[in-house]
Amino acid sequence: MELVCARPQISSYNFMRYLCASLVKRSKVIIDLDSIISHIYDFKQNNEKLKFMFEDIEFRTSIDNVISNDISEGINNLQTFGIVGKLNPKYEKLVIYLTADEADEILSECSEEVETAMMELAAFF
Repeated sequence: MELVCARPQISSYNFMRYLCASLVKRSKVIIDLDSIISHIYDFKQNNEKLKFMFEDIEFRTSIDNVISNDISEGINNLQTFGIVGKLNPKYEKLVIYLTADEADEILSECSEEVETAMMELAAFF
């Protein structure tokens, strides 16, 4: 009963904020939009000890792709707040509009374990 009523440690929105901040720290500010969900899913599958980070993120897999409405919604929210944008004409690239100082401020909100995991995940992009 406690798990049903409890809030996740990291919301899907904050997960994407931390990931974007980690990508900026790794000097990766233009990301292929199609690869984001598959990289996150692969990271989740290979890091069982970090499953608490994915409590608010649902993935659906099919034969040849992985989708997540939670991650897509997180990206849309980040776009609304001006943290990211999508490049025209096909919106296939995600651009992160954070400075290094803003990225540091965002990452200071999370634990060292989460920050380390996000930096590892950012290395896959």
